[in-house]
Amino acid sequence: MDNIVHLLLLKSVLIKYQLEWLSNDMKEKYKAAFIIPVDTQKTLGEDGWEFETSKRLSSELSVFLADALNLRFLESYADSGIYMNDNIKMTITYDPNKLIEFVYFQLVGDALSTLKTVFARDIFENSELFIP
Repeated sequence: MDNIVHLLLLKSVLIKYQLEWLSNDMKEKYKAAFIIPVDTQKTLGEDGWEFETSKRLSSELSVFLADALNLRFLESYADSGIYMNDNIKMTITYDPNKLIEFVYFQLVGDALSTLKTVFARDIFENSELFIP
């Protein structure tokens, strides 16, 4: 039962990401990218990308990424935290136990190459950079 509820919550979060996002700070169309655990099952569904795995990402990831990408904290919800700069919006999605399920990026300009460079570091050994 918990898995079904968890999948429904995850699907509702992913619906938000399927929609094109334009904020006051980011006026361009963005490129999406995700950091997910290695061996995660990826499915493009009607509502966007869906990920299925029991694995979680390192709890140190959010602090590392915010620092490495020079992101400022924007806001948080029960299941996510949002960080941002002029070219990157990063949403960290948590499970009910506050463990990191995946990280979602909205990237403009040369931010994708910056993310790829940061992702090449050792802290990401059990994760995958997924660019749809």
